[in-house]
Amino acid sequence: MELDHIFLFVKDEATARDMMEHAGLRVNYSRTHPGQGTRNLCACLDDMYFELLWLDGSPVADASEAIGLGKRGRGDGSPFGLTWRGGADIDCIDYAAPFLPPGITIPVAKASLDKSLPFASQSPRGIPPVHGDKSLVGQRQRPTFGSLKDVTIALPFASKLPAFMRRFERTHFVTGKPSIDASLSVPSGSTTRRFTWSLDG
Repeated sequence: MELDHIFLFVKDEATARDMMEHAGLRVNYSRTHPGQGTRNLCACLDDMYFELLWLDGSPVADASEAIGLGKRGRGDGSPFGLTWRGGADIDCIDYAAPFLPPGITIPVAKASLDKSLPFASQSPRGIPPVHGDKSLVGQRQRPTFGSLKDVTIALPFASKLPAFMRRFERTHFVTGKPSIDASLSVPSGSTTRRFTWSLDG
């Protein structure tokens, strides 16, 4: 499956900014999600992006609580999320995200209702950052980084993952303390650089 982005719930904005700086990533944009109760920082590569988000203290709508985003943001459940682009043969429910226009929903994998597993959903935009709004994503991470080479996500219950989650391209799962280990390619593709985000510091 084509990977659109990876998200990770963190404590607050200060934590998110520290993590982006540690990874050597430039924050391309930040958004609030009214009704979902979250805010984010996003760092875009040419082909995907990383999103760090946190509960900002505003109300969390019933629809967002029903699919577990409120609990995940409060530390009760897996902090990881992955989204795919395009169609996929996955059993989903429709999430009426409060920040989207009426009638627009996000397909969310039913397996995501198990909060011990990563949250998985379809991207509502469906295009890579390189083809996105230039006023929003700018030059992404260029000239330092071009694209994602691979990423390994460690989580306590990797053995429980449904088969479809293992179909995400360039994405690997291992059992361990929650962390993300990513390898990024420079625009020429000749060299790579790794960074790790560990939730226990």
